[in-house]
Amino acid sequence: MKDKDLKLEEIKKYSEMLYQYVLDDEIKLQLAYNLARSKVEMVRELKGRGTRSSRLPTLDKAIEGIMKSHRPELNELLDSIKKQFVFTWDTKLKDYLEK
Repeated sequence: MKDKDLKLEEIKKYSEMLYQYVLDDEIKLQLAYNLARSKVEMVRELKGRGTRSSRLPTLDKAIEGIMKSHRPELNELLDSIKKQFVFTWDTKLKDYLEK
């Protein structure tokens, strides 16, 4: 059996409703499995629980926050972006400017 099948079986043993939510894609398999295991093992908190956020701000909002808090000049901003895209900076910038 695959890991996915084993997890689905565990979820089904714990709760039919939770199992149906997973099948309907209303809840992710790993989250449902973690909930089922935490109830079975009577654990309050699982290691790593809540560390992955699906509610990240959009890129525009994140950049807007950076601009407000750091107030970088355009040269500083471009230098920081260039550090992130070391290998593709020149070609991508050239392509963008030609649009």
